[in-house]
Amino acid sequence: MDLYPEEGEKEYKDMKELLYGSAEKFGDRTAFTIKHQDGKKVEYDNKSYKDLLEDVNEFGTGLFELGLKGKRIAVIGKNRYEWAVAHLANLVGGIICVPLDKDLQYEELEMSLIRSKADAIVFDEKLADSMNKLKENGKTNLKEYICMSKIDGFKSMEEIKDKGEDLIESGNREYLDTEINENELAILLFTSGTTSASKAVMLSQRNVAVNVYDLQSVENIKEDDVNIALLPYHHIFGSTCMVFVLACGVKTVYADGLRYVKQNLAEYKVTMFVG
Repeated sequence: MDLYPEEGEKEYKDMKELLYGSAEKFGDRTAFTIKHQDGKKVEYDNKSYKDLLEDVNEFGTGLFELGLKGKRIAVIGKNRYEWAVAHLANLVGGIICVPLDKDLQYEELEMSLIRSKADAIVFDEKLADSMNKLKENGKTNLKEYICMSKIDGFKSMEEIKDKGEDLIESGNREYLDTEINENELAILLFTSGTTSASKAVMLSQRNVAVNVYDLQSVENIKEDDVNIALLPYHHIFGSTCMVFVLACGVKTVYADGLRYVKQNLAEYKVTMFVG
């Protein structure tokens, strides 16, 4: 059995190389399908590989404008396109990403942010109450609170992305030209502890890139496959496989919830999922 990827596949050293490589190789192919539902009205927004790279670069440029270059940014929320953009923008810009479980009790959430020394957080709008409490308590190092949607009282990913787009159009290349050291700390995550507090794990971009290449070596993933993202992105297996399917040119969709998985499998004609 051939244990190495087919000719034409590349071993990337970091997420910037991988994302740019996929955008070049797969271009207008759909990377993510986003479902918008208002009552019985349903619309689908297809984000191509080029769109994804553009969104990552614009959001990342906006993060640099906020003074977050070289900082630590936590990401918390359900699996969704904005989570993927935030995570990838961190890695492509050399920002340390701190993925957090959306179901953490408030005290553990606060302690994880303190322990990780996170400078900013990108969060799902359903966690707005916890964000307000974090602000009021003032125990963390958080300077910026960025919501994945537009809500009152917080900056939104969209407005930061729009600012980044303006900066790029005016010639700002600070984020675009960032060089990545694939062996430096890139992801700081927390795993369930067998005793008391969760354990902090330090990973480099090289750690993830090697896993992606190894998966490509043994898994026969096709470009026309459709992946449904069921494993939580805050788990390293979930986020690594998010990057893995991007390296393979696959389309990713999201479940409407656990009770709708069977329906979604048929709706999107899903051919694969990681479990």
